[in-house]
Formats: sequence, C-alpha cells, structure tokens
Amino acid sequence: MSRAKAATDANILGQVVGTIRASSAISAQDASFYRSLDPSVGVSLDHSSHELLSLINEVILSIDENSDRVDPAAEGLESSWKNVSEVMDLLFEKSEHAMASLKRKNNFQQGKTLQYLDDSAMSEELAPKVISKPQLKFSKAVDNSESGPFRPLLPVKPNAVKPLEEVLLLTAAEDNIPAHFPQPYEYEIDTQEYDESVLRTSTPIPSLPWEGTDALWVDNKETFNDMLKTLSTARELAIDLEHHDYRTYYGITCLMQISTREQDWLVDTIALRDELYPLNEIFTNPKITKVLHGAFMDIIWLQRDLGLYIVSLFDTYHASRLLGFPKHSLAYLLEKYAHFKTSKKYQLSDWRVRPLTKALKAYARSDTHFLLNIYDNLRNELIERGKLAEVLHNSRNVAKRRFEYTAFRPKLSSSAVFSPIEREEPWRSLMFQYNIPPEKSKLVKKLYEWRDLLARRDDESPRFVAPNQLLVSLTMSAPTDSSGVLSVGSFVTSHVSTNAKSLALLIKHTLSTMHSHADPKMYNGEQDLTPELSLYEVEKNVSYFNVLTDNIQESSDQDKLLHFESVLFKGKPLPTEAFVSYEEGHINVVSSGEINLRSEKVSASSQISDIASLVSVEFKSTTPSPMSQSTSYPAQSSGQDAPSTVKEPTIEENKNDIVVLKERKHPPQKRPNNKSSSSPKEVLDFKNARKVLAAPSISIKSGKKRFDPYGDKEGPEGMKRRKKTRGLQKTFRG
Repeated sequence: MSRAKAATDANILGQVVGTIRASSAISAQDASFYRSLDPSVGVSLDHSSHELLSLINEVILSIDENSDRVDPAAEGLESSWKNVSEVMDLLFEKSEHAMASLKRKNNFQQGKTLQYLDDSAMSEELAPKVISKPQLKFSKAVDNSESGPFRPLLPVKPNAVKPLEEVLLLTAAEDNIPAHFPQPYEYEIDTQEYDESVLRTSTPIPSLPWEGTDALWVDNKETFNDMLKTLSTARELAIDLEHHDYRTYYGITCLMQISTREQDWLVDTIALRDELYPLNEIFTNPKITKVLHGAFMDIIWLQRDLGLYIVSLFDTYHASRLLGFPKHSLAYLLEKYAHFKTSKKYQLSDWRVRPLTKALKAYARSDTHFLLNIYDNLRNELIERGKLAEVLHNSRNVAKRRFEYTAFRPKLSSSAVFSPIEREEPWRSLMFQYNIPPEKSKLVKKLYEWRDLLARRDDESPRFVAPNQLLVSLTMSAPTDSSGVLSVGSFVTSHVSTNAKSLALLIKHTLSTMHSHADPKMYNGEQDLTPELSLYEVEKNVSYFNVLTDNIQESSDQDKLLHFESVLFKGKPLPTEAFVSYEEGHINVVSSGEINLRSEKVSASSQISDIASLVSVEFKSTTPSPMSQSTSYPAQSSGQDAPSTVKEPTIEENKNDIVVLKERKHPPQKRPNNKSSSSPKEVLDFKNARKVLAAPSISIKSGKKRFDPYGDKEGPEGMKRRKKTRGLQKTFRG
C-alpha cells in the first residue's frame, strides 16, 4: 500500500513539474504575437486558460468555501491571484497542525511522551557559595612547574599486550617532537578487537524508567569496591565526566558518571582521586564496550588526573556525524531516542561543591542513564548503512590521545596530543583579537608571562588571575605606579591589586627597555630571540621557579616576580636583560635565566623614597650624560653585570640630570666655535637704552599726524564695515 501511494505521489509531482515548466516556457514567449499569426493558437490558449482557472477555483473552494473565485475578466489576474496565495497559506497551516497532532497521537499510543528534567532545586544551585580549593587536601601536591614531560600515572598495567616497562621509557626527541612518554595503551587500542556484540544488529534494550530509580554515590573504598564487582560482569558501560577549570591551572576532574543496563553510579573523583586506578581493569578490557559522547576531552582528563585509559571506545558523537543528524549534541540524542529533555543551565555549574544538590545529581545522571539505549539505536543504523567501521576507527583515534605539558608539546599541532596552550606564542592572539599596536608586543608578552607565573604558583586559571580585558587595559594604559594599576579599570582582580607595585615596576622597566634599545624589529612585531634552551637550562629555570615560589610565600615583597621568565616561553626566551628590584632592603640585579647575587644593602627608611630614582637611573638611555661620568653604570645593551657598589646620587647631580633631560627634549643647534671668534660679546647699556614705556616723539610723515597712544585725544576712527554683496550671497546659497 505504501509503495502504491509513493508511486502515485511521484506521478502527480512529475505532472505538476511538467506543467510549471510548460507555463514558464509559454510566458517567456510573446503569446499575443503568435495569436495574431495563427488564429488556432489563440483558440488553444483560451481553452487551456479556461481549464486552468476552473481547476484553481475548485481547489480554492474545496479548502475555503467562503473564498472568492478567481475571475481575471472582472479583477485582473494579478489582483485575483491574492486569493490563491491566502488559500495556500491556510492550507500549509492546517497541514502543520495536522502533522503535529498525528505525532502527539503516535507518541501517546507508544508511551513516549517527552519527559523533562526536574529542576526544582535550581534556585539552590544558583546561590553563590564560597568553596575551599580541594587541591589543598590532595595527598600529592599539585606541581605546575613542568620540570619534564608528562609521565603516565599508571602503577600497574592490566590487560596489557606490551608490558608497563616498555611504555614508560622516554622517547627520544625528533625534529618537531620533544622527548616524551608514549600513550601506554596505544598499542592495545590499535590491535585489540571489539566485542562481537558491537558488530551485529540487535533489538535496542530500553533504559530503566527515570522515575523510581536513583544513582549510587561513591566516595569511599567500600562503595568503590562494590561498584567494581558489578562492573566486571557488564558488557557495556556508559561513562561521562564533569570538569572544573576556573580555580585551577590545569583543571580538576570533579565527578564521574558510570551506568550499566541496571544501575547508575556517581563517583566522587575528588575524594577518591588517588584510589581509582583499579578501574583500569574494567576500562581497558576490550570485551567491555565503553560508550561516551564527545570523549575528546574526557580521555585527557581521565589520564591526566586519575591515570585511567579506555580500550574499545564507542563515541556516539562520531556516530551522529556520520549518520548526518542535524545536531550532534547529547541533548539532541536524548530527545530523539530517549524522549528526555535535559537542561543546559547546569553546564557551567561548579562541580566542586559538596554535597551535590539534587538538581546537579539528576543532571549528571541523565548524561549516562539513557546512553546505552542510544548506543543500540545508533549501532543498528550504522550497520545498515555500512558506516560502523569508520565510527570505530574515529573512536580509536580519540582513545589514543595523550596529554602533554605546554613546554613539551609538539611544535606542529596534532589532534593526537593535547596541551593546555597549543600555540607557540599565545599572547599574539591577544594582540590580533583586541587590535593592540605591534610596538606594544613586548609589553603584552611580559604581562602574559607575569600572569602565567602567578597562575602556576597559586594553581589558578590565568583568566582568574587577570582576564584578557584587564590585561589589554594594562597594556594600553601602561601605568607606571601602583595607583595607576589599581585604577586601570572598573574591575581589578585580587592578584592585580595585591601585586600592583610589581606590575608597575614591570611595566616601567619594559617601557624603558623598549625606548632605550629602539630596536626596529620590535616595532614591527618581531623579537630578537636567542637559541632554544638546553635541557640543563630548562631544569635550572624550573628549579629557580620552585625557589622563587617558596620565597614569595614567605616574603611580602612581590617585586621578585619581575625576574622570572615563565616556563611557558622557555622554548624561546627573551634576550638577556638586566633587572633591578628591592628585596628586604637589598638592590638586586638579575639577568634572565640566572640570579646575580651581587647586591648592596641600603637603609630600610630610604627604600620607598629612593626606589623611583634608582629605577630611573638603571633604566636610562645609553647616551652618556654628566651624571654618568661621575657615577659609572653599564649600558643595558652591553649585557654586562652591574657593579657591586652603587653610588647614591647627590643633590647637585640630580640638578645636572634635570638639565640633561631638558636638553634631550630639544634637538641641539649648531653653535659657532668660541675659539675661532676673538671679538668681545656686546653688553647691553640699560642707562642709554630706549625707554619702552615713554611717550614716543611725534613724527610727521606725508603731511599726516601720527596717533599718540599716550595722549588725551581719542583714537582714530576704525575701518568701516564692508557691505556684503548680493551676488556672493546668492552664490553661497546656490
């Protein structure tokens, strides 16, 4: 029956298309011209027009009996055609309502009405809460120094084809790939086959009812071991993760959702962070299929934080793409197959909060509760279309991804390796995005490094330390004092306000070096970079980072941050530069990459008053001055160490320095040689000089008397105002 109906519809459609084409061809010709040539043509045209009008009127009256008939003779064809358009709109509206009613009827008969996530506890979740950082309670302290490539956290390797000893060997560096540890399960992911149940169609198993079931909370070893026993007997698992990356540098995996056909679990990955490695017995078993949606980042978070890896992955995201769905999100798949509508309000929630609210638990559970049923439907459709092999290939590539620190990322970006920062010079994207002038590139880089240092030290995200907008404001306004830093914008973060003095000194020093060096490459957006650091230099910088962070926590003076070169840029360091800072009553001169221990004590009382003058002396241009002759300071461009003693400038020297600065503002003019001219200088005689305020003598010129401004008579008449010509006004108006 359906085939006969389809054939009839296709026949009708073909006839309609043919009629439209014929009508278009006739309208393109001059019908009246052919009518005048052959009377039979006119008779045929009139007959066809009458039949078409009759059909149109029958269709209109069948849809709306109160509609007017189309009568070209009375109103004209263009006016009458409005009735046709109105009837067609009414027809489309009725068709849409009928289709929606039919769809609701079918869903009701099949018991598949749309179910919504209960968000009754949403107001509780949106309430602001102050959460202590869970990193402070980790048994292993967070290390953001990147002292070496990322080493897998595997204590043992279950279900191994290659033993753990072979995969934990450091791979030698190549042209564009630094030394690194390989992905420990890469060989198993490529070579081990999926379970045979994945390769054949079967009737989809419906999910358990949403109402009446709940997830088990796992936050201790006892409940964790009970979950392991149940998971070992399953053949398919649905897995998802919840992540937080705003109050930490790399990110924290906060929650893991696991579902089988019969039970859901919510695993507290903060409480069991170092105890979850036994899950590799389940996750790396090739006979157990692991179903995830969009596992692109889940694979990274599992191995980076928990030391977990996945073999036999089925990614429903790649399945939805190959099936040509209009959307590829998990929310779309839930609505399409499970008739469950989730809420996007919880995507940006803080998953570190404990205990989790009822709404957050429901949202997390919904991500995996229906996923195995969705997997059944997608697998059957893929097998019918012959696209299952491609989905499994893409899923294997996702499972093989490995995490790597930014300092050891490949020079050429690769989808197989993830690093927190993918670009070699990430601060340049900031310049392009906010249209920062190229001459400020060095300042942008320095501020970017400063933000990266504090984020690593305090284990915060860079955007929490200083958002990009605040970093751009500091770059464009370039304040050189702490008050200017604090007033740079309407919102200043706590890190910026606490380190306002260090930021001001950093900006002042960077601006001074930019102007004093006057490097043309710098103003073209280029940098004169030195060769890459060796492994020894990298380790030296990292050890300096550790020493520096320890000292900063004990000292309130934050100016030490001026001397650190972030490990984010240790692949291409800045040129060697001299820095000056105050630390506990000392003047320290530090070059990039090393610490010079040469310093001289100064009194603590003069520290605040003399800091501006000392910094200005150090940041002076290389042009010699009278002051530089009495007090020897090395030019910054020479790259030499600073002297071990610093002479305090006297009041007289300060005056000379002011004179020198004034002379620099104006270009020097050529003066005659005093030795060659022996004539004495002319001395002004004030007694015989003409008095300026005295009344001038009256002089007669051309018979007219000159006006005396000091007399009693009124002044001469002013010039009469010139009348405007009418022609000029007309021309102006025209």
